[in-house]
Amino acid sequence: MDIIDFLYQAGSLKDVDRSGWKTVGIQPESVSEHSYRTALIAYFLAKEEGIKDLEGVLLAALLHDVHEALTTDLHLVAKKYATMNEQKARDDSLNFFPDLQRPFKDEKIMQIVNDADKLECIFQAKEYQDLGNPYVKDWIKNASASLKTHSAKSLCEKALKRDAFKWLFEARK
Repeated sequence: MDIIDFLYQAGSLKDVDRSGWKTVGIQPESVSEHSYRTALIAYFLAKEEGIKDLEGVLLAALLHDVHEALTTDLHLVAKKYATMNEQKARDDSLNFFPDLQRPFKDEKIMQIVNDADKLECIFQAKEYQDLGNPYVKDWIKNASASLKTHSAKSLCEKALKRDAFKWLFEARK
């Protein structure tokens, strides 16, 4: 794979839906949209946690689901029955770019990215909940319980207390 193929592959994530939300009647965001907000969250968590390698954090967050261009996004029930090698798919996607693989080998970076990934799911679920979907509360509960860093737990607590659309109505004033 060269840079052109990689960029086409990454671009195809716009067309890969986050599948879990579909199980509760939601027309979901794409993996690409999920990765964008995950990267923003990861940046703020990394700053709060004193991580110096912000480039590594941002790269890992942007690319944490790049393999889903090859595998699609399988929800938890599907993963219970399907056999998939996500690590091989990620390796195959990034094989020709050692600089892009580097952050995935750093435990601190990956802890931040994993928390950011879960937090993005929590933010998305909270938006769906505030729009009236009653089924997302388990996503919030499970993802919240799995957060590791102090900054992620703190951000989660604040986010869950806030109406997801408060910013919009305040901007209208």
